[in-house]
Amino acid sequence: MGGACVVVREAREMSTEDGPEVHRFRLTAREWLRRNMTRSEQAEDGKYRQRTQPRSDESRVAHARQLQARLYDAGYAGLTYPAEYGGAGLSLDHERAFFEEATAYDMPTHVFAVSLNILGKTLLEFGSSEQKRRHLPRMLRGEEIWLQLLSEPTGGSDLAGLVSSASRDGDTYILNGQKTWSTGAEFADFAMCPARTRWDVPKHSGISMFIIDLRLPGIEIRPIKQINGESDFCEDFLTDVMVPADCMIGEENDGWTVVRGLLEIEHEWVGRTGGVYTPRSDVDDLVALLKRRGLEADDGARRQVAAILVLQSVQRALAIRVGQGIADGDLVPAYGGLLKLGNDELRQRRSETALILAGSSGIAWEPGAFGQECTAVYLQARSASIAGGTAEIQRNNVSERALALPREPAVDRDRPFSEVPRN
Repeated sequence: MGGACVVVREAREMSTEDGPEVHRFRLTAREWLRRNMTRSEQAEDGKYRQRTQPRSDESRVAHARQLQARLYDAGYAGLTYPAEYGGAGLSLDHERAFFEEATAYDMPTHVFAVSLNILGKTLLEFGSSEQKRRHLPRMLRGEEIWLQLLSEPTGGSDLAGLVSSASRDGDTYILNGQKTWSTGAEFADFAMCPARTRWDVPKHSGISMFIIDLRLPGIEIRPIKQINGESDFCEDFLTDVMVPADCMIGEENDGWTVVRGLLEIEHEWVGRTGGVYTPRSDVDDLVALLKRRGLEADDGARRQVAAILVLQSVQRALAIRVGQGIADGDLVPAYGGLLKLGNDELRQRRSETALILAGSSGIAWEPGAFGQECTAVYLQARSASIAGGTAEIQRNNVSERALALPREPAVDRDRPFSEVPRN
């Protein structure tokens, strides 16, 4: 019966969006995954499993590097990256097909997702030829893990108000400041870090973007304890960190262009992961939870699960349309914020539904207890509408940059940053 269900599911999920070439690629990838990768734990009948990756540690990071190297050797790393940098040069449809097939397998995405889907793509867009040749193949092979050092303790959502500084000293820049909310920083090798190189111009005009080797002297990384007891994020202290001048991305004082591009790439990717790369019928864990509680015949509970399935289908269709529109140049990148808004709502609604279905068991906290994972996912999902730019900022970006509506008034936009009051 279980095998028959797998066959039916695979037939149902054979996407009608596949053309003949993508269909052949899907079948080849499916066979390669079956032979070369290990299936991960899935939701079983009567059991709810967390739909997020476990927290990284040194052993998991080392394991992820090995898996990434395996994908690279087989030609499945960086599917949409140009071949000249080690990628496969394929389309978003190929990437969608591969990740749909890979959903059931132990993949290195929990470690390399940010590196390859945000920072590698940013380097591809804005980096010099030498920077791309130096880093992109190593990122794709799993030899370099990257992250972004964007947020600062005093900045809130005003990223352009950053106060970390970079001063030129011959062939190097000396960086000082503090960053926060850097995911997995204790395991990363490199970071993209914006810093202020001019103070006598408006805040958006005095920022430069740097590639920082996180092993350089003067860098201290401290994990942050979260509400769910984990420490996925860190705070980072930069004290007289000497960065070579050739590690600047783009032009001096034009780093805001790179920052904006990075954020648009991030928002579009986050939105796609909540739609394109999630199988349309992936509510098996919620169905298992419903069965565990004996609610199969409860109309209210069934409607809760059906509502999530509908939201996932809508997010998927939106992600395919917007993602392809941006890739084709038919839509401006700011539409990626629309995808992130949809994905954030889906994550939070999904976690709330699991908590409701778990009932009183959902308040469990002891690891391994039934319902504990529902609680952990619910708490983690609270950050979805804050991380990567708050929902309010996303709505502003979509309204101003995608829909061309008037900007909100800002009294500090045209003033030299040195004259702007700040903490």
